[in-house]
Amino acid sequence: MSLFKLSTELLLLILDELDPVSLLQFCRASQLIHSLVEGTTSLRYRYELALCGLREGPHNQYSSNDRLDTLLSYKRGWSTLTWSAEDRLTFAPPTIMGVSGNYLYQAAQVPLPNEFLWCLRIYELRCLRRTPQRGLHFYQYFIAFEIRKVVIDASQNLIVWAQIHFPPQENSPVLGVLHLRDLRADHDHREAAQPRLQYRTEWWGITPPGERVSIQQVQVCGSLVALSIRLELEDGEGITELALFNWRTGSASPYCDTLTFDLMSDTRVAVVCQPDDDEERSSGSSNSSYERRPDGVYEISHEPERGPFLPRTRSYEFPESWNVVSFVQQCPNSSAKVLTPPAPGTLFDNDPRLRLIAVTLDFPHDARPRGISRKVVVVIDESKLVPADYGEEVVRWADWQEHCMILNLPDQADGVQLCGRRLVFFENSAGPPQDPSSRVHSLDLNPYTASYLQSLARRSPPWRWQASISTVFDHRGSKYVRTSTSNTHDFTWMDVTEDNLVLYHEREGQTGVRVLTFGQGIRTPP
Repeated sequence: MSLFKLSTELLLLILDELDPVSLLQFCRASQLIHSLVEGTTSLRYRYELALCGLREGPHNQYSSNDRLDTLLSYKRGWSTLTWSAEDRLTFAPPTIMGVSGNYLYQAAQVPLPNEFLWCLRIYELRCLRRTPQRGLHFYQYFIAFEIRKVVIDASQNLIVWAQIHFPPQENSPVLGVLHLRDLRADHDHREAAQPRLQYRTEWWGITPPGERVSIQQVQVCGSLVALSIRLELEDGEGITELALFNWRTGSASPYCDTLTFDLMSDTRVAVVCQPDDDEERSSGSSNSSYERRPDGVYEISHEPERGPFLPRTRSYEFPESWNVVSFVQQCPNSSAKVLTPPAPGTLFDNDPRLRLIAVTLDFPHDARPRGISRKVVVVIDESKLVPADYGEEVVRWADWQEHCMILNLPDQADGVQLCGRRLVFFENSAGPPQDPSSRVHSLDLNPYTASYLQSLARRSPPWRWQASISTVFDHRGSKYVRTSTSNTHDFTWMDVTEDNLVLYHEREGQTGVRVLTFGQGIRTPP
């Protein structure tokens, strides 16, 4: 008996048993099923979840109508860069600030009668996908040392303060120190094996004039915390060291000559490495964390699933013609990782199984490879990077390029950010100094949203900023990536979360922060 000879009631009962991804595939295969789903609110909500690359949050009591309205407003807000709430903050420099998870942190020195302390302020950003809703929620800590980075994992109630300790004597190493604290209370985290994790760098004594030691990145995923520290020399050259810790057991493993990284899980890490021109390709011994190429091509490596501190790796090679690259950087994905459960009260969030990895590369004007722009982004699904326990240790570009998307960016593109399957960057105008402005681009890299994005392009004229720009990005003839843009006042940097764009602007002795929130919250009680 044909499935389509069943009554509508039976078909709806069958469809109600499908997970969102299976429901999406069924709708793409049958116009009849698609019509049934479009006319049933609970099914359409799950269909839209899969269409947008989202997963459903914990069980809640809100109706399907309310959840669908919230999802559609969130979808349209990001697709058109139309925000529904805005918060503004102002800080006096010097200050250290950034975003981790759904939190904005800011640290600055405060004078006391007999000493200086550091005041760390934590702002929980708006999230209209979560109930109950509230504005910026504020925490404050007073700390006796200088904070360089802050990372927050609310699912584990963990906040990590990163510090660089410079020894007073020449015969002691520079230390990277991670303080593991409870996010909601002013004490050490109870699950940490040690309240402080220390990494002994290869640099000793007081840093000479012209040299600088800085913390580049700190990330947490499950029991794994990663720290990268860079020593920059006077001529601009330098070296970056990466340390991986299991903060629940205290074990650690160091790696050198890395540039940037992104944790994929608590046992795997993607790393962009700077090969050593004078060193032969690694033999794969336990002392090496990644393969090195003598021709200096930058590579991606990741740890296997067997354990975070085993040295088995796989290298993914870029084309030899890219050896002339002048700058390369991995864009950490700020969406939830595989191990991170949805926060309580969250209606939906980005599906961790669909996360992307992105690497930006800059080429000299007079030496860029043929067919690409001076600035490009290489994008690949995390799932395409097979654990290093399987297959060859080195993957040639010819063997993995078909899984990559190469996006040509404008020459003035800056601040490339990745969240889920959304790539965001900005350009600052070259207009008159008295009227500076910035343009924000949001690229939706989800192929299932093709028809929706093209309908928006037909419905509204292209955004304009000194010249018309394309509303649909053409990648190898597949026009499904839409460039949404919005003009804003001039700013210097940007962060992105699943719900917010955070814009930073430094002017006239102060730093201004604009927090733009997308979506629309549920208006009715459960």
